[in-house]
Amino acid sequence: MQSSHLPPAFRRAVAYGAGALAAVLTGAALYALPGPADAPYQARIADAAASSVPSAGSATPAGDSPTPSTGSGTASAPCGTSSAPTPGTPSAGPLTSPDIEPATPSASATPSGVTSATPSGVTSATPSGVTSATPSATTSAAPSFRGVYAFSGGNTSDLATDPDVAGRSLVYYWAQLEPRQGQYCWNLIDQDMKPWVAAGKKVVLRVSAAGWAKWDTAADSAHGTPAWVYAQGVKSVTEQDGAVMPEYWNQTFESDLDTFLAAFAARYDGDAAVSAVDISLGVGGESKADSEKNPDLLSLWQAVGYTDELWWGYAQHTIGTYTNVFHRTPLALMPDKTFIGGSDGYDENKIVNYAVAKGIWLQDNGVVPGRTLSAPWGRTPVIAEMRGATGDTGDNLADDLRAAVAEHPVLILVFTSDITDANRAVLHQVATTAGTGG
Repeated sequence: MQSSHLPPAFRRAVAYGAGALAAVLTGAALYALPGPADAPYQARIADAAASSVPSAGSATPAGDSPTPSTGSGTASAPCGTSSAPTPGTPSAGPLTSPDIEPATPSASATPSGVTSATPSGVTSATPSGVTSATPSATTSAAPSFRGVYAFSGGNTSDLATDPDVAGRSLVYYWAQLEPRQGQYCWNLIDQDMKPWVAAGKKVVLRVSAAGWAKWDTAADSAHGTPAWVYAQGVKSVTEQDGAVMPEYWNQTFESDLDTFLAAFAARYDGDAAVSAVDISLGVGGESKADSEKNPDLLSLWQAVGYTDELWWGYAQHTIGTYTNVFHRTPLALMPDKTFIGGSDGYDENKIVNYAVAKGIWLQDNGVVPGRTLSAPWGRTPVIAEMRGATGDTGDNLADDLRAAVAEHPVLILVFTSDITDANRAVLHQVATTAGTGG
Protein backbone atom coordinates (compact mmCIF):
# COMPACT_ATOMS: atom_id res chain seq x y z
CA MET A 1 0.00 0.00 0.00
CA GLN A 2 1.06 3.62 -0.44
CA SER A 3 2.48 5.30 2.65
CA SER A 4 1.18 8.73 1.61
CA HIS A 5 -2.38 8.22 2.85
CA LEU A 6 -4.17 6.47 5.64
CA PRO A 7 -5.35 2.90 5.03
CA PRO A 8 -9.06 2.14 5.00
CA ALA A 9 -8.45 0.25 8.23
CA PHE A 10 -7.94 3.57 9.98
CA ARG A 11 -11.31 4.74 8.80
CA ARG A 12 -12.85 1.43 9.85
CA ALA A 13 -11.53 1.65 13.42
CA VAL A 14 -14.44 0.70 15.63
CA ALA A 15 -15.88 3.56 17.64
CA TYR A 16 -17.33 2.80 21.00
CA GLY A 17 -19.66 5.02 22.97
CA ALA A 18 -18.24 6.69 26.03
CA GLY A 19 -19.60 5.45 29.33
CA ALA A 20 -18.60 5.68 32.94
CA LEU A 21 -16.91 3.09 35.10
CA ALA A 22 -19.41 1.99 37.69
CA ALA A 23 -16.88 1.61 40.46
CA VAL A 24 -15.59 4.50 42.53
CA LEU A 25 -13.36 3.01 45.17
CA THR A 26 -12.34 4.46 48.49
CA GLY A 27 -8.95 5.16 50.04
CA ALA A 28 -5.71 6.12 48.33
CA ALA A 29 -5.61 3.05 46.08
CA LEU A 30 -5.14 3.66 42.37
CA TYR A 31 -8.51 2.08 41.71
CA ALA A 32 -10.11 5.09 43.39
CA LEU A 33 -9.55 7.12 40.25
CA PRO A 34 -12.84 7.27 38.31
CA GLY A 35 -12.87 7.44 34.55
CA PRO A 36 -14.87 6.77 31.39
CA ALA A 37 -15.32 3.30 29.98
CA ASP A 38 -16.48 1.68 26.80
CA ALA A 39 -20.02 0.85 27.90
CA PRO A 40 -20.84 -2.11 25.60
CA TYR A 41 -17.51 -3.88 26.08
CA GLN A 42 -17.28 -3.17 29.82
CA ALA A 43 -20.88 -4.30 30.35
CA ARG A 44 -20.20 -7.58 28.57
CA ILE A 45 -17.16 -8.25 30.75
CA ALA A 46 -19.02 -7.33 33.96
CA ASP A 47 -21.95 -9.57 33.04
CA ALA A 48 -19.61 -12.44 32.23
CA ALA A 49 -17.74 -12.04 35.51
CA ALA A 50 -20.99 -12.11 37.45
CA SER A 51 -22.20 -15.27 35.74
CA SER A 52 -18.92 -17.18 35.48
CA VAL A 53 -19.34 -20.49 37.27
CA PRO A 54 -16.78 -23.29 36.78
CA SER A 55 -18.22 -26.52 35.44
CA ALA A 56 -17.70 -29.92 36.98
CA GLY A 57 -16.25 -33.02 35.43
CA SER A 58 -13.12 -33.77 33.41
CA ALA A 59 -10.22 -31.31 33.57
CA THR A 60 -9.45 -31.73 29.88
CA PRO A 61 -9.83 -28.51 27.85
CA ALA A 62 -12.30 -28.55 25.01
CA GLY A 63 -10.72 -29.59 21.76
CA ASP A 64 -7.84 -31.58 23.27
CA SER A 65 -8.27 -34.09 20.48
CA PRO A 66 -8.18 -31.93 17.35
CA THR A 67 -10.00 -32.94 14.22
CA PRO A 68 -7.49 -34.08 11.57
CA SER A 69 -7.04 -31.78 8.63
CA THR A 70 -8.51 -32.95 5.36
CA GLY A 71 -5.95 -31.05 3.31
CA SER A 72 -4.09 -32.79 0.52
CA GLY A 73 -0.63 -31.36 1.08
CA THR A 74 2.40 -32.86 2.79
CA ALA A 75 2.96 -32.20 6.49
CA SER A 76 6.18 -30.23 6.12
CA ALA A 77 5.89 -28.21 9.35
CA PRO A 78 3.54 -29.87 11.87
CA CYS A 79 2.15 -27.90 14.79
CA GLY A 80 4.77 -27.33 17.43
CA THR A 81 7.78 -27.22 15.10
CA SER A 82 9.59 -24.18 13.78
CA SER A 83 10.41 -23.91 10.10
CA ALA A 84 12.02 -20.42 10.26
CA PRO A 85 9.93 -19.05 7.38
CA THR A 86 11.44 -16.48 5.06
CA PRO A 87 9.32 -13.47 4.06
CA GLY A 88 8.09 -13.85 0.51
CA THR A 89 8.32 -17.65 0.54
CA PRO A 90 4.98 -19.06 -0.69
CA SER A 91 3.08 -21.50 1.47
CA ALA A 92 3.74 -25.15 0.73
CA GLY A 93 0.02 -25.85 0.83
CA PRO A 94 -2.26 -27.25 3.51
CA LEU A 95 -0.84 -29.55 6.13
CA THR A 96 -2.21 -32.98 6.89
CA SER A 97 -0.83 -33.39 10.40
CA PRO A 98 -3.47 -34.67 12.87
CA ASP A 99 -2.25 -31.93 15.24
CA ILE A 100 -3.79 -29.23 13.06
CA GLU A 101 -7.41 -28.18 13.30
CA PRO A 102 -9.42 -27.07 10.29
CA ALA A 103 -10.72 -23.52 10.23
CA THR A 104 -14.01 -24.33 11.96
CA PRO A 105 -13.60 -23.49 15.64
CA SER A 106 -14.82 -25.62 18.50
CA ALA A 107 -18.47 -25.14 19.34
CA SER A 108 -17.68 -24.73 23.00
CA ALA A 109 -14.85 -22.51 24.19
CA THR A 110 -15.14 -23.55 27.84
CA PRO A 111 -13.23 -26.64 29.00
CA SER A 112 -14.94 -28.83 31.51
CA GLY A 113 -13.53 -29.33 34.97
CA VAL A 114 -12.26 -25.79 35.44
CA THR A 115 -11.95 -24.81 39.07
CA SER A 116 -10.83 -21.80 41.05
CA ALA A 117 -7.46 -20.24 40.23
CA THR A 118 -6.67 -19.93 43.94
CA PRO A 119 -4.02 -22.50 44.97
CA SER A 120 -4.74 -24.89 47.77
CA GLY A 121 -3.94 -23.39 51.12
CA VAL A 122 -4.00 -19.79 49.91
CA THR A 123 -6.12 -17.53 52.10
CA SER A 124 -7.10 -13.92 52.05
CA ALA A 125 -5.17 -13.09 55.18
CA THR A 126 -2.43 -10.52 54.80
CA PRO A 127 0.83 -11.46 56.57
CA SER A 128 2.71 -8.94 58.65
CA GLY A 129 4.86 -6.61 56.59
CA VAL A 130 2.96 -7.06 53.32
CA THR A 131 0.42 -4.55 52.07
CA SER A 132 -2.60 -6.19 50.53
CA ALA A 133 -3.02 -5.67 46.78
CA THR A 134 -6.78 -5.69 47.18
CA PRO A 135 -8.37 -2.21 46.90
CA SER A 136 -10.38 -0.98 49.86
CA ALA A 137 -13.59 -1.62 47.96
CA THR A 138 -14.18 -3.97 45.07
CA THR A 139 -16.70 -4.31 42.27
CA SER A 140 -16.84 -6.15 38.96
CA ALA A 141 -14.88 -3.25 37.42
CA ALA A 142 -12.12 -3.56 40.01
CA PRO A 143 -11.63 -7.24 40.80
CA SER A 144 -9.56 -8.33 43.76
CA PHE A 145 -5.97 -9.51 43.54
CA ARG A 146 -5.88 -13.02 42.06
CA GLY A 147 -2.31 -14.03 42.75
CA VAL A 148 1.16 -14.50 41.35
CA TYR A 149 1.41 -15.90 37.82
CA ALA A 150 4.56 -17.45 36.36
CA PHE A 151 5.96 -15.66 33.32
CA SER A 152 8.83 -16.41 30.89
CA GLY A 153 10.93 -19.52 30.44
CA GLY A 154 8.68 -21.05 27.80
CA ASN A 155 5.18 -22.35 28.43
CA THR A 156 6.34 -24.93 30.95
CA SER A 157 4.14 -26.62 33.55
CA ASP A 158 6.75 -27.24 36.25
CA LEU A 159 5.21 -24.63 38.57
CA ALA A 160 1.60 -25.77 38.12
CA THR A 161 1.55 -27.42 41.54
CA ASP A 162 3.43 -24.65 43.36
CA PRO A 163 1.06 -23.48 46.12
CA ASP A 164 2.22 -19.86 45.77
CA VAL A 165 1.61 -19.70 42.00
CA ALA A 166 -1.98 -19.10 40.90
CA GLY A 167 -1.42 -19.49 37.15
CA ARG A 168 0.81 -18.79 34.16
CA SER A 169 1.13 -16.38 31.28
CA LEU A 170 1.24 -18.48 28.10
CA VAL A 171 2.92 -16.72 25.16
CA TYR A 172 2.62 -17.80 21.53
CA TYR A 173 3.36 -16.45 18.07
CA TRP A 174 0.84 -16.25 15.27
CA ALA A 175 3.06 -18.36 13.00
CA GLN A 176 2.91 -21.22 15.54
CA LEU A 177 -0.86 -21.23 15.68
CA GLU A 178 -1.68 -20.71 12.00
CA PRO A 179 1.28 -22.05 10.00
CA ARG A 180 -1.02 -22.52 7.00
CA GLN A 181 -3.87 -20.14 6.27
CA GLY A 182 -7.10 -21.22 7.96
CA GLN A 183 -5.55 -24.21 9.79
CA TYR A 184 -5.18 -23.61 13.51
CA CYS A 185 -2.90 -25.35 15.98
CA TRP A 186 -5.08 -24.92 19.06
CA ASN A 187 -3.64 -28.15 20.44
CA LEU A 188 -0.50 -26.20 21.38
CA ILE A 189 -2.51 -23.97 23.71
CA ASP A 190 -4.75 -26.78 24.96
CA GLN A 191 -1.80 -28.97 25.92
CA ASP A 192 -0.05 -26.12 27.72
CA MET A 193 -3.24 -25.22 29.60
CA LYS A 194 -4.02 -28.76 30.68
CA PRO A 195 -1.68 -29.08 33.73
CA TRP A 196 -2.75 -25.66 35.00
CA VAL A 197 -6.43 -26.49 34.63
CA ALA A 198 -5.84 -29.85 36.34
CA ALA A 199 -4.25 -28.00 39.27
CA GLY A 200 -7.26 -25.67 39.55
CA LYS A 201 -5.37 -22.68 38.19
CA LYS A 202 -5.69 -20.27 35.29
CA VAL A 203 -3.75 -18.70 32.44
CA VAL A 204 -3.28 -15.43 30.57
CA LEU A 205 -3.01 -15.90 26.79
CA ARG A 206 -0.85 -13.77 24.50
CA VAL A 207 -0.33 -14.24 20.74
CA SER A 208 2.20 -11.93 19.11
CA ALA A 209 3.04 -11.33 15.47
CA ALA A 210 6.68 -10.39 16.17
CA GLY A 211 9.41 -10.86 18.74
CA TRP A 212 13.13 -10.66 19.33
CA ALA A 213 15.08 -13.66 18.08
CA LYS A 214 16.45 -14.59 21.52
CA TRP A 215 13.12 -14.61 23.33
CA ASP A 216 12.00 -18.13 22.41
CA THR A 217 14.09 -20.02 19.92
CA ALA A 218 11.91 -23.14 20.27
CA ALA A 219 8.88 -21.13 19.19
CA ASP A 220 10.95 -19.22 16.58
CA SER A 221 10.07 -15.85 18.06
CA ALA A 222 12.12 -14.21 15.28
CA HIS A 223 9.39 -15.17 12.80
CA GLY A 224 6.14 -14.40 14.58
CA THR A 225 4.09 -13.69 11.45
CA PRO A 226 3.30 -16.68 9.19
CA ALA A 227 5.20 -16.95 5.92
CA TRP A 228 1.96 -17.16 3.95
CA VAL A 229 1.09 -13.61 5.05
CA TYR A 230 4.30 -12.23 3.54
CA ALA A 231 3.70 -14.30 0.40
CA GLN A 232 0.66 -12.10 -0.31
CA GLY A 233 2.85 -9.02 -0.63
CA VAL A 234 3.08 -7.80 2.96
CA LYS A 235 6.45 -6.10 3.46
CA SER A 236 8.81 -6.76 6.37
CA VAL A 237 11.83 -5.38 8.16
CA THR A 238 14.72 -7.46 9.45
CA GLU A 239 16.16 -6.27 12.74
CA GLN A 240 19.83 -6.39 13.70
CA ASP A 241 19.21 -9.58 15.71
CA GLY A 242 17.73 -11.27 12.61
CA ALA A 243 14.10 -10.97 13.72
CA VAL A 244 11.63 -10.39 10.89
CA MET A 245 8.73 -8.03 11.63
CA PRO A 246 5.71 -7.23 9.47
CA GLU A 247 4.27 -4.13 7.84
CA TYR A 248 1.49 -4.17 10.42
CA TRP A 249 -0.67 -1.48 8.78
CA ASN A 250 -0.81 -3.32 5.45
CA GLN A 251 -4.48 -4.04 4.63
CA THR A 252 -3.74 -7.70 3.88
CA PHE A 253 -1.92 -8.14 7.19
CA GLU A 254 -4.81 -6.52 9.06
CA SER A 255 -7.41 -8.65 7.28
CA ASP A 256 -5.52 -11.90 7.91
CA LEU A 257 -4.95 -10.99 11.56
CA ASP A 258 -8.63 -10.10 11.98
CA THR A 259 -9.61 -13.55 10.69
CA PHE A 260 -7.16 -15.24 13.05
CA LEU A 261 -8.40 -13.26 16.04
CA ALA A 262 -12.00 -14.16 15.28
CA ALA A 263 -11.07 -17.86 15.29
CA PHE A 264 -8.95 -17.39 18.44
CA ALA A 265 -11.88 -15.77 20.24
CA ALA A 266 -14.33 -18.42 19.03
CA ARG A 267 -12.08 -20.97 20.67
CA TYR A 268 -11.15 -19.28 23.98
CA ASP A 269 -13.49 -16.37 24.71
CA GLY A 270 -15.34 -17.20 27.91
CA ASP A 271 -13.07 -20.14 28.73
CA ALA A 272 -13.22 -20.33 32.53
CA ALA A 273 -9.52 -21.23 32.67
CA VAL A 274 -8.45 -17.98 30.94
CA SER A 275 -8.07 -15.00 33.28
CA ALA A 276 -7.34 -12.53 30.49
CA VAL A 277 -6.14 -12.21 26.91
CA ASP A 278 -3.41 -9.73 26.03
CA ILE A 279 -4.18 -7.35 23.17
CA SER A 280 -1.05 -7.85 21.08
CA LEU A 281 -0.11 -5.00 18.76
CA GLY A 282 3.64 -4.83 18.14
CA VAL A 283 6.85 -6.57 19.15
CA GLY A 284 6.23 -9.07 21.93
CA GLY A 285 2.61 -7.97 21.88
CA GLU A 286 3.39 -4.54 23.34
CA SER A 287 2.10 -1.36 21.74
CA LYS A 288 5.26 -0.36 19.82
CA ALA A 289 6.28 -1.68 16.40
CA ASP A 290 9.82 -2.41 17.56
CA SER A 291 11.79 -2.04 20.78
CA GLU A 292 15.25 -3.14 19.63
CA LYS A 293 17.92 -0.65 20.71
CA ASN A 294 18.84 0.06 17.11
CA PRO A 295 20.28 3.52 16.29
CA ASP A 296 18.71 3.22 12.82
CA LEU A 297 15.32 2.09 14.15
CA LEU A 298 13.23 4.86 12.63
CA SER A 299 14.85 4.76 9.19
CA LEU A 300 14.51 0.96 9.17
CA TRP A 301 10.77 1.25 9.59
CA GLN A 302 10.35 4.29 7.37
CA ALA A 303 11.72 2.14 4.55
CA VAL A 304 8.45 0.18 4.63
CA GLY A 305 6.31 3.29 5.06
CA TYR A 306 6.08 3.74 8.82
CA THR A 307 4.54 6.94 10.17
CA ASP A 308 3.13 7.52 13.65
CA GLU A 309 -0.23 8.28 12.05
CA LEU A 310 -0.28 4.92 10.23
CA TRP A 311 0.73 3.11 13.42
CA TRP A 312 -2.07 4.80 15.34
CA GLY A 313 -4.59 3.75 12.69
CA TYR A 314 -3.40 0.16 12.91
CA ALA A 315 -3.50 0.21 16.72
CA GLN A 316 -7.09 1.49 16.80
CA HIS A 317 -8.16 -1.04 14.20
CA THR A 318 -6.62 -3.99 16.04
CA ILE A 319 -7.89 -2.93 19.47
CA GLY A 320 -11.32 -2.69 17.86
CA THR A 321 -11.01 -6.19 16.46
CA TYR A 322 -10.15 -7.65 19.87
CA THR A 323 -13.06 -5.89 21.58
CA ASN A 324 -15.42 -6.98 18.81
CA VAL A 325 -14.59 -10.68 19.04
CA PHE A 326 -13.90 -11.13 22.77
CA HIS A 327 -17.20 -10.66 24.59
CA ARG A 328 -16.59 -12.44 27.91
CA THR A 329 -12.87 -12.70 28.63
CA PRO A 330 -11.13 -9.53 29.90
CA LEU A 331 -8.62 -7.92 27.56
CA ALA A 332 -5.35 -6.29 28.68
CA LEU A 333 -3.33 -3.79 26.65
CA MET A 334 0.45 -3.63 27.12
CA PRO A 335 1.45 0.02 26.54
CA ASP A 336 4.98 1.26 26.06
CA LYS A 337 6.23 4.40 24.32
CA THR A 338 4.10 3.18 21.38
CA PHE A 339 5.30 5.59 18.68
CA ILE A 340 8.83 5.67 17.25
CA GLY A 341 8.47 8.69 14.95
CA GLY A 342 8.43 11.49 17.50
CA SER A 343 5.41 13.23 15.98
CA ASP A 344 3.72 15.87 18.12
CA GLY A 345 0.76 14.46 20.05
CA TYR A 346 1.78 10.84 19.56
CA ASP A 347 2.97 9.35 22.84
CA GLU A 348 2.14 6.59 25.31
CA ASN A 349 -0.62 8.63 26.94
CA LYS A 350 -2.53 8.62 23.67
CA ILE A 351 -3.00 4.86 23.65
CA VAL A 352 -3.39 4.55 27.44
CA ASN A 353 -6.26 7.03 27.46
CA TYR A 354 -7.81 5.32 24.45
CA ALA A 355 -7.74 1.90 26.15
CA VAL A 356 -9.02 3.16 29.50
CA ALA A 357 -11.92 4.93 27.77
CA LYS A 358 -12.93 1.50 26.49
CA GLY A 359 -12.67 -0.20 29.89
CA ILE A 360 -9.67 -2.30 28.81
CA TRP A 361 -7.26 -3.54 31.47
CA LEU A 362 -3.69 -2.19 31.37
CA GLN A 363 -0.63 -4.40 31.78
CA ASP A 364 2.50 -2.75 33.18
CA ASN A 365 5.30 -4.74 31.53
CA GLY A 366 8.06 -3.16 33.54
CA VAL A 367 7.38 -2.72 37.25
CA VAL A 368 10.10 -0.49 38.69
CA PRO A 369 10.66 0.01 42.44
CA GLY A 370 10.04 3.59 43.49
CA ARG A 371 7.92 4.51 40.46
CA THR A 372 4.28 5.54 40.80
CA LEU A 373 1.88 5.08 37.91
CA SER A 374 -0.11 8.19 37.11
CA ALA A 375 -3.70 8.49 35.95
CA PRO A 376 -5.41 7.15 33.95
CA TRP A 377 -3.54 4.04 35.14
CA GLY A 378 -5.66 2.48 37.87
CA ARG A 379 -8.99 3.51 36.38
CA THR A 380 -9.23 0.00 34.94
CA PRO A 381 -7.71 -3.19 36.41
CA VAL A 382 -3.92 -3.53 36.20
CA ILE A 383 -1.69 -6.54 35.57
CA ALA A 384 1.80 -5.94 36.98
CA GLU A 385 4.68 -7.67 35.19
CA MET A 386 8.26 -7.58 36.47
CA ARG A 387 10.56 -5.73 34.09
CA GLY A 388 12.96 -8.67 34.03
CA ALA A 389 14.44 -11.51 36.03
CA THR A 390 16.33 -10.14 39.02
CA GLY A 391 19.45 -11.92 37.79
CA ASP A 392 19.35 -9.62 34.76
CA THR A 393 18.05 -6.39 36.30
CA GLY A 394 19.94 -6.53 39.57
CA ASP A 395 16.69 -5.83 41.42
CA ASN A 396 15.72 -7.37 44.71
CA LEU A 397 12.59 -9.53 44.35
CA ALA A 398 11.10 -8.19 47.57
CA ASP A 399 11.43 -4.63 46.25
CA ASP A 400 9.95 -5.62 42.88
CA LEU A 401 6.98 -7.32 44.51
CA ARG A 402 6.43 -4.41 46.87
CA ALA A 403 6.31 -2.10 43.85
CA ALA A 404 3.92 -4.46 42.07
CA VAL A 405 1.59 -4.67 45.08
CA ALA A 406 1.53 -0.86 45.25
CA GLU A 407 -0.13 -0.84 41.80
CA HIS A 408 -3.11 -2.72 43.30
CA PRO A 409 -3.00 -5.27 40.48
CA VAL A 410 -5.35 -8.06 39.51
CA LEU A 411 -2.32 -10.27 38.78
CA ILE A 412 1.45 -10.08 39.28
CA LEU A 413 3.60 -11.76 36.60
CA VAL A 414 6.90 -13.00 38.04
CA PHE A 415 9.77 -14.37 35.99
CA THR A 416 10.06 -18.11 36.51
CA SER A 417 13.74 -17.90 37.43
CA ASP A 418 12.71 -15.90 40.51
CA ILE A 419 10.13 -18.42 41.70
CA THR A 420 12.59 -20.38 43.84
CA ASP A 421 12.88 -21.75 47.36
CA ALA A 422 15.31 -18.94 48.14
CA ASN A 423 12.49 -16.45 47.44
CA ARG A 424 9.78 -18.57 49.03
CA ALA A 425 9.06 -16.34 52.02
CA VAL A 426 8.41 -13.16 50.05
CA LEU A 427 6.49 -15.02 47.32
CA HIS A 428 4.29 -16.66 49.94
CA GLN A 429 3.61 -13.32 51.62
CA VAL A 430 2.31 -11.86 48.36
CA ALA A 431 0.52 -15.03 47.24
CA THR A 432 -1.47 -15.25 50.43
CA THR A 433 -3.04 -11.84 49.83
CA ALA A 434 -4.93 -13.38 46.90
CA GLY A 435 -8.66 -13.67 47.19
CA THR A 436 -10.80 -16.21 45.40
CA GLY A 437 -11.99 -13.85 42.65
CA GLY A 438 -12.35 -15.43 39.19
